[in-house]
Amino acid sequence: MSGSASPAKKKKRLLAPREEIAWFPVIDTEQCNGCEACADLCRPGVFEPGPSDPAGVCRPKMTVANPFNCIVLCTRCEPVCPSGAITLPRPEDFERFVEYVD
Repeated sequence: MSGSASPAKKKKRLLAPREEIAWFPVIDTEQCNGCEACADLCRPGVFEPGPSDPAGVCRPKMTVANPFNCIVLCTRCEPVCPSGAITLPRPEDFERFVEYVD
């Protein structure tokens, strides 16, 4: 072992302003069941419930209300979604925006 920490254990520093990095989830509203698992998990507050169902039958679908609160290269929300409604960009396309520091 080399003794250096893996990138996952190091802090990330952005190499561009956050507003210029299009890293955030997209929700497929056809698949979203409004369970709010994503909102419960996401500490930065990216997700919020959308408008209420006018008929009052279904829970509100989740929305990406604060996309630039999303932590670049974080992927924790995608696997927690039981309906598979959340997708994220390919991490490989965004590594150039991040520098790992001790």
